[in-house]
Amino acid sequence: MAENLIYHNSRWRYALLTLGGLAFVAMGVFMIITEGKWGLGLVSIAFFGTGVLVGIRQLLDSRPRLQITEEGILDRTLGVGLIPWADIDDAYVRSINQENFICLVLHNEDEYLQRLPPLKRKLASANAALGFTMLSVNLSGVDLNPEQLLEYILKQSAAAQMHQS
Repeated sequence: MAENLIYHNSRWRYALLTLGGLAFVAMGVFMIITEGKWGLGLVSIAFFGTGVLVGIRQLLDSRPRLQITEEGILDRTLGVGLIPWADIDDAYVRSINQENFICLVLHNEDEYLQRLPPLKRKLASANAALGFTMLSVNLSGVDLNPEQLLEYILKQSAAAQMHQS
C-alpha cells in the first residue's frame, strides 16, 4: 500500500518573491517621484505589482499543491484531476532554469488533455516542444527531491500495472 503524501507551496519561496516584487514596485514609485519617468515607473509598478498579488495569493493558499495517494498522483497545478498509478507508463525528470519537473508518460494522455481548457491544452503542446511530456508535474515551489519522487512514482506505477495483469 502506498503512503499518503501531501505537499504544499513553499511559503519561504513565495515570501521572498513577494518581497522582491515589493522592492521593484517601490523602485517604480521612486522613478516616478524623483525622475518623472512615468512610463517606466508605471510598467514596473504594474508588472511587479501583479507578481506581488500572485505571491500573496500563493502565501495565503493553504490547499495542498501535490498529493500522492494509494490511488495515484494529484497535482493541483496540472488541472486534470487524479492520475491513477496504472495510467502512468513511464516518467522522467527534466529541469529547466534549475526548476524540476516530473514528465509523465501516460498511455491515455488524450483522455487527460480533454479535461483541460483550450489555453492550457495549447500550453501543454508547448511543453512537448520543449522536450517535456504534455503533462508534467511542476515541482517549483515544492520542497521535494525530484529523483526520490521519480523513483516512488515508477515503483507505484509498476506495482499498479502488475496488479492489473
